[in-house]
Amino acid sequence: MAHIRSLLRAAACAASLAAGAAHADDLAAAPPAPALPALPGPASFDPAAPAPTSPAAPAVALGRRRHILGLQLDGGVPDGAAATVIYRPLNFLRLGGGLLYNSAGYGVRGGVTVAPYFPIAPSLTLEAGHYFNANAASAVARYTHVSDAVRPLLQDVGYTFAEASIGLELGHPDWFVFFVRGGLSHVWTSVKNANAAAQQITSGSAKVTYFGDPNVELNIPDVKVGFLFFFY
Repeated sequence: MAHIRSLLRAAACAASLAAGAAHADDLAAAPPAPALPALPGPASFDPAAPAPTSPAAPAVALGRRRHILGLQLDGGVPDGAAATVIYRPLNFLRLGGGLLYNSAGYGVRGGVTVAPYFPIAPSLTLEAGHYFNANAASAVARYTHVSDAVRPLLQDVGYTFAEASIGLELGHPDWFVFFVRGGLSHVWTSVKNANAAAQQITSGSAKVTYFGDPNVELNIPDVKVGFLFFFY
């Protein structure tokens, strides 16, 4: 019996060794498992490496802080009606140039205005203008009778003026401004056809000696009301 038990144990050990060898062969024949990526840890941090930076945002161009072009409409004496283009290089400084009309003819005017950049502000304006010679007789005749003696004097009228005025402006200085101005104007003119007018005045045996057209200078009040607005 003891001999039989020894044989059974030896057979069991041999079977166990054979199964282990077969399992080892299967493991050797199987493909290797894929390698897992290494996870970053404290050891992967490099203090000398530059920190990542986000892409810079595109620069935005700055627009104008104020409007620089505008249009002014006004009326007064001795300017008549005026339309002026305004250029403002600085907040407090306005330059202008435009056209004039006084129901008899046309002219031009230019000037400069200094005014603080406030909704309610005083202003100082210096301007000069010129009306081209025109027949004013018909324009004056709309409002009053023109005698034959005076008519020759009105048939060729033009004048030049320079004026200084102070004013008050109301409104947003970058959009719309209403203003009232008053000051003093100096006017230069030449009285045309004076000799013909003198011939009309004299009568009978009176003798008129020819004389040239006199030049006249005078100071008159300067009054103006208007508004201006900026569009660019």
